[in-house]
Amino acid sequence: MKGLRIAALGALVFSLPLCAQTVKDASLAALLEAGHFIEAERAATARIAARPDDMDGYAALTLSVLNANDGARREIALKQLEACAARLPQAAMCHYGVGSVLGAQAMSQGMLKALGSVGRVRDELARAVELDPLLYAARNALVQFYLVVPGIAGGSVAKAREIASAASARQPEHAKLLLALVDIGQKKHEQAESSLASVRAGDDKELAADVAEVWSQLGFTYLNDRQDTKARTVFERLVRERPNSPRSHYGLGRVLTDAGQFDPAIAAFERASALDRTAELPIDYRAALAYQGKGDRDKARSLLTRFVAAGKGNPKNIDDAKKRLVQLAEAS
Repeated sequence: MKGLRIAALGALVFSLPLCAQTVKDASLAALLEAGHFIEAERAATARIAARPDDMDGYAALTLSVLNANDGARREIALKQLEACAARLPQAAMCHYGVGSVLGAQAMSQGMLKALGSVGRVRDELARAVELDPLLYAARNALVQFYLVVPGIAGGSVAKAREIASAASARQPEHAKLLLALVDIGQKKHEQAESSLASVRAGDDKELAADVAEVWSQLGFTYLNDRQDTKARTVFERLVRERPNSPRSHYGLGRVLTDAGQFDPAIAAFERASALDRTAELPIDYRAALAYQGKGDRDKARSLLTRFVAAGKGNPKNIDDAKKRLVQLAEAS
């Protein structure tokens, strides 16, 4: 939870689970888990057209358009979700979809748009939790909303803790995870580790995936705080437990790069890039830093050039990549 700024809304509040606890239909869940978002969106839209009260269809539609990161498709889906919430005001899933998709869409259109939508995003997510207290994805999103949004715009750590704690009676394992999120936001890292280690997900794929995601957040928090030993322990654990997660290998690669272990770092980045759903990770940039560290200027230049040409990612990383390209050119 870096800085708890509103700019993190799209990355945190609306990075949603992709498993069958939210989407009950096995075929839809399988498409989402495989990262086939366009196919899942088409299937969800067809289901909704046939049955306008199909909640699995709305859940799959929400998850599809958020993870596909396409503004035009989000806008179309948002209209469908808003129509559902208006037609079926007691449908928690539709309110959840509206809040999540609206927030992501607003963030993609700039800070002012995001600030103007904060109140409605909060209200839609809160309504979803009120209607269905067991809709974990909505409670998760609402907790992260209160952590990410600045206090002046309605954020509140105390409110986030209250909402997380309210799950304890009926969803105790989920509550532990959500309270760990709050602890990370307050820099109570040891407390967060204790809570995460105590979660027993059982056969709940969604919860297990979210536990891994929060471990990953904690690992990156340690990395950003220069607590490299702790960060390495977290990412090595994730690589063992979630070997098909690109974030696990990417995080370990970053730790190894910072430690000057460039060849193992490069191997970690290569494993990450070979997996699905890596579009949001600046693997080329980080791998270039490892190659540059070991003295392979040609490979570093190639990766940095590709990273800059793609034009995606943190602007600071892009600026740094451009500077490194100039330095490499001058050194050749």
